Amino acid sequence: MRVLLLTPYAPDLSQPHAAADTIARLVPRLAEKTDLFVYSPQHRSATAAASAGERNYTLVESTVQAGPGRLDRFGRRPGWLRQAWPLRATREAVELISRLRPDVVHAEYLQSAEALADRRNSVLGLHDITENVMRESYRAAAGGVERAYRLAELRRTSLFERAAIRRAGAVLTLADADFAVASRYNPNVVLARPGVDLGSVCWAPPTDLRRPRLVFAGAMWRRANVLVAQHLAREVMPIVWQTLPAAELRIVGAQPPPDVLALADRDSRFVVTGTVPDLRTEMLAAHAVVVPSIVGGGVLMKVVHAMALGCPVITSPGPAASVRGDATNLFVASTPEQIAAAVATAVGSPDEAVARGHRARAHIARLFRWDDTVLRYLDAYEIASAR
Repeated sequence: MRVLLLTPYAPDLSQPHAAADTIARLVPRLAEKTDLFVYSPQHRSATAAASAGERNYTLVESTVQAGPGRLDRFGRRPGWLRQAWPLRATREAVELISRLRPDVVHAEYLQSAEALADRRNSVLGLHDITENVMRESYRAAAGGVERAYRLAELRRTSLFERAAIRRAGAVLTLADADFAVASRYNPNVVLARPGVDLGSVCWAPPTDLRRPRLVFAGAMWRRANVLVAQHLAREVMPIVWQTLPAAELRIVGAQPPPDVLALADRDSRFVVTGTVPDLRTEMLAAHAVVVPSIVGGGVLMKVVHAMALGCPVITSPGPAASVRGDATNLFVASTPEQIAAAVATAVGSPDEAVARGHRARAHIARLFRWDDTVLRYLDAYEIASAR
């Protein structure tokens, strides 16, 4: 089966966000089962040549140069779409579809759905329901111009996403809640939980209790992660410090904005690392991984990876449900007081933290298997190719 995969994030390049854990590991596995061509506006001839001998799929070079502009905020499409998917990418993808005539056109991520049009042999891979994310982002907006813009983005996203789901020959979702939403608009929805590599290292409680270490991780150029970091700093840590006055919150992730960097200037117990060589090292060195969500959005890979390492993970009900986790393998907390209480338990009861971490690791090993992920993608391809 010939498959053309469209993605805003090139699978052969380093990505400072969840694509490094999903699309980069998914594409080589899909290529073992299909005749796979991959188009991304991030691809260039130099990068294509550098990795040509290592790939088992065909990488299609892009000539896209232009990035997002100010006028993109006022168009018919959502402004966020152009951050990683220029209009020229859609034109190139349409030309490529006409030339290759694939059995299936697979748009991974909502951005690239613009190129699918009304093709019935199409698969749309959704990493979240972006309308829901935009709705929470609107609710979290401070007011004034920002709030008005977030409302406009919500409306444009809703129209764009619902139409894309309806038109697709099949839809892939990563989480049960997203499956339920997509099924309202399309009968051909497949649940494909992302695979995870467990690795051989499992978390053990740090021996130094003089300064308990908490880790929050995420691509810090994303507004959703900035909101969580600020929430932890302003609402949660003051309560944590009442019982653990030396506790340190490490905010780990690429491109932290000035208001996040300023947290470290305000209090030395905040450490803003920026990009780190290996996120797993940060998680394994922590007393607890604290990764709640404010705006929601699909499966939080930071939760999955922390669970796979056997770390004690403190998260909110939405991310917990997205991985089918519960209080046996996660610390589930909604309010600042509940999050702080969970931190106190994880730090003060290392045996309980270890037990939950081991159950979390076993849970991920059962539900997030790469073999199962690939099979579900192939199921969606079969549905779309028969349309």
